[in-house]
Amino acid sequence: MSVMVSVEFPVQTGKMVSFLEFIAKALPATRAFDGCLKVETFAEDGGGSLILIEAWETLDHQKAYMKWRMDTGLMAALEPFVSGPPIVRSYQPSDA
Repeated sequence: MSVMVSVEFPVQTGKMVSFLEFIAKALPATRAFDGCLKVETFAEDGGGSLILIEAWETLDHQKAYMKWRMDTGLMAALEPFVSGPPIVRSYQPSDA
């Protein structure tokens, strides 16, 4: 059963354009990662935050991906663009 994960990045004032350029270069590897079904990017009006909406085969796939990103230094490379740590939330499908 697939899961949806949101990853919200608080973006420093005036850095949205450069952050979007940076993220655009990183997302092909995300989309190619084992278990990734889809990634969409949404920038908040006014430039305060960026949200990635990700669909994964399982939460374990997404956790393996996040570990890989930590191990390869991408999360540290985000620091010049963000004003705090990302907020990660996972969601399971509902029959509602």
